[in-house]
Amino acid sequence: MILVGGLGDAPGAQHEKFAGLPLVLHDVLGKPAVVRAIERLQKQNINGISVVSESARPTGADAGTCWIEATNGNFWRAVENAFSDLAQAGAEAVLVLRMGGYGEFVVDDFVQRHLDCRAHVTQAVDANGASLGMFVINASRRNDAAFLFRHRLEQTRAACGNWIFRGYWNALASAADLRILAVDGLMQHADIKPAGKERSPGVWVAPGARIDRRARVLAPAYIGARARVRAAAVITRCASVEHHAEVEAGTVVENASVLPYTYIGPGLDIAHSVAGGKKLLHLGRNVEVEIADPKLMDSRSQHAPWRALASAASLATFLPLQLFRGLFAPSQRQQPTDLPALVKTPSSTVKTPAGFEGAEPSSFPANLAVARRYGDQ
Repeated sequence: MILVGGLGDAPGAQHEKFAGLPLVLHDVLGKPAVVRAIERLQKQNINGISVVSESARPTGADAGTCWIEATNGNFWRAVENAFSDLAQAGAEAVLVLRMGGYGEFVVDDFVQRHLDCRAHVTQAVDANGASLGMFVINASRRNDAAFLFRHRLEQTRAACGNWIFRGYWNALASAADLRILAVDGLMQHADIKPAGKERSPGVWVAPGARIDRRARVLAPAYIGARARVRAAAVITRCASVEHHAEVEAGTVVENASVLPYTYIGPGLDIAHSVAGGKKLLHLGRNVEVEIADPKLMDSRSQHAPWRALASAASLATFLPLQLFRGLFAPSQRQQPTDLPALVKTPSSTVKTPAGFEGAEPSSFPANLAVARRYGDQ
């Protein structure tokens, strides 16, 4: 069983969300973390996977997976019912993962440790002994399972076994962890393959993405399905632009994640951040702000007809407005005026470097250092 949510009003519940959605349901390089967890379990021949979630099934989730949407405070009751259903279906042991964090591990090692402990419940812990929210429970011990669920996986009915987790682990406790997961995937520190085709070394592009030929995508980077990157935009330094996101002309996305259906306006510099909908989190300052101006950031509709209608309406208003401005708007050209004498006077605090006194700058001196930032600038 995979559990998504369940913290209620407990401290930390809001930190596991960004832009109103649990972190594990946000796309990372083309797929949500919960979908990647399901796929990893299926590759290890784990059958009968049930997901109990406070949110709806995300796009891309396997339709064959049992997705139980539990709302209105019935989350843990739904978990108990799902556990009973698996026990009645003949399961001998049930693996419970609360996401929460994203982990890559070998299930057989976990189950073997559970059998060796001869305990009713075995939990995964990190090197410091802290619980990671992952348990193996004997299906016949429903009372132990019910006690664990009613205490939100924080207490066990009796002493339980411990299994020291060995593998890749990301706590996904904040949006900053979501960004780390994307970087680890692009740098191949985690077994997260970007959903798309590697067009050039380190540059992954999903089907349907449209990248203007005047835009630059520098490795490592990821462009999601049906995302749009317009002219003179720059995507660089482990940046990811998820599906249906739009990056307008001249905008630089550097070491940042642009979440699905997010619109980024023209001429901006999105760096060291996570942008989703109208919210922007700066990782360095750990500050989250909401952008009210839709020309800077906005959230696109998830329904294709509404997006097409919005594009048509924008085009229908753009052309008449440009025609009106060309015919009736006053000229913006202004005659140059003389600079005030004070501005013309050199500042007394500015000193001429030694060796350049009296020389007119006809060209760059050979000892002038020039820094390149984006490769060819």
